[in-house]
Amino acid sequence: MKKYVYYLLALLLLAFTFAGCTTDTLEIAEEPPEEPPVEEAIPEDDEEDSDTESLLEDLFNELFGDGSGSAFLAETMTSEEMQAFEAEHAVSEAQERYLAFGAFLFVRNGESPRVLAVSAPQNRTVQMLRNSWSVTDHESAMEQLTRLANADGQSPIANDIFHTLVRNGELEPLDPFEMFFNEVDLSGLENVYHNAVNRAERMPDEFELFFEMLDVPEEYRDEAFELFVLFELTDRVNRGLEAYLGARDLLIDSFGFTEEELLSIESLNAWDYGRATTIARYGVSAGFLEEDEVWGYLKLAADSAAMAYNSWREYTAAYILGRALAFGNSSWDFNFALDFLLNHSESPFVRIPF
Repeated sequence: MKKYVYYLLALLLLAFTFAGCTTDTLEIAEEPPEEPPVEEAIPEDDEEDSDTESLLEDLFNELFGDGSGSAFLAETMTSEEMQAFEAEHAVSEAQERYLAFGAFLFVRNGESPRVLAVSAPQNRTVQMLRNSWSVTDHESAMEQLTRLANADGQSPIANDIFHTLVRNGELEPLDPFEMFFNEVDLSGLENVYHNAVNRAERMPDEFELFFEMLDVPEEYRDEAFELFVLFELTDRVNRGLEAYLGARDLLIDSFGFTEEELLSIESLNAWDYGRATTIARYGVSAGFLEEDEVWGYLKLAADSAAMAYNSWREYTAAYILGRALAFGNSSWDFNFALDFLLNHSESPFVRIPF
């Protein structure tokens, strides 16, 4: 009987803890939120307004985040303005190809996918990188760029969920209590588990409240922490699975992919390769990185992607599915970007060989 009391108390705590959590608990540094539309640049000396906007950003990103931290940073450019911007900041053909691997986000946000420069004001890129990626200087920017170019950001988590659950048709939500009391084998989900442990360790106050509400003897603290970790793990996996189903339907219904085609993808590292461009472009804009030092990392990401996938189409599917499983948010807002990139004559995916 007491076990079921634990069930109830833990469920109440789960609702209390996760209903009010922010992206700091769900997406730590490497999976940042996006910024909401802002009409004017944020005054650097107005800390109160900046803090208020950050709270609004967190709320917006809980609903519409994409792991980039950079949505709606720039004002929309007309086609003439875009052409002039591209001419002013033109890069070589090889460099344009490297940038194409991160085109998804920039096309969605109204930025050119063809140049390294961005039109977003510098103060916005600085704030976004600080709040969303914990990037505040050259060292932290290089750390993130290096990880992403080597697919060591969120891709290992996405790959775990994809190969262990999705490919085996296990799409139902996981239950932390069932996993705890039945000692479910976590083989194949090691990266997800270690990430959940890291997140849980960063929430000592939440765990103490969890432990107090369980009302178990001190000698069961380790077991209580393990249950706490499983809540983190299942929340991450279940959000990813739900988002995967939406992304799968988008790719199948709107872009002619088949389920067999999607399940045959071997790696979802495209999610990190694409985001390397995000850090490179916004890092240069913020003044944290120099143009000359980012091209080697973008070439590494592009070359790795070319070895892992057979076409822009396969790469696109891997990016969208990786984003869904790792970040756990809807893909609806990428519909236009995907349509442009896969079908438009001016798309880098159409103009540039994979």
